[in-house]
Amino acid sequence: MSRPDGGRVPGAAFDRFLAERITPRFPDGLTVFAGRGQWRGPDGRIVHEAARIVLIVTEPTPEAVAALREIQEAYRRRFAQGAVGLVLQRSCALF
Repeated sequence: MSRPDGGRVPGAAFDRFLAERITPRFPDGLTVFAGRGQWRGPDGRIVHEAARIVLIVTEPTPEAVAALREIQEAYRRRFAQGAVGLVLQRSCALF
């Protein structure tokens, strides 16, 4: 949620991104977690920052993977992020 200019991604901006970019692609449901991340910066220092984790359970179709990658890149561009993680994992889920 931190930006390279020292600012933060406002909660309202994240909510808009969720409504405009993620929910239309995965309208059956998702879960958003607040988190705390850390990473090593280019200068070797450990940087701590707030994070959001979006959990989407969906069929592993090529279309779903393409949509997830589009979301990842759109978030990176919109909020000037150096890295936006995407974890794809097979699992068994029933609802």
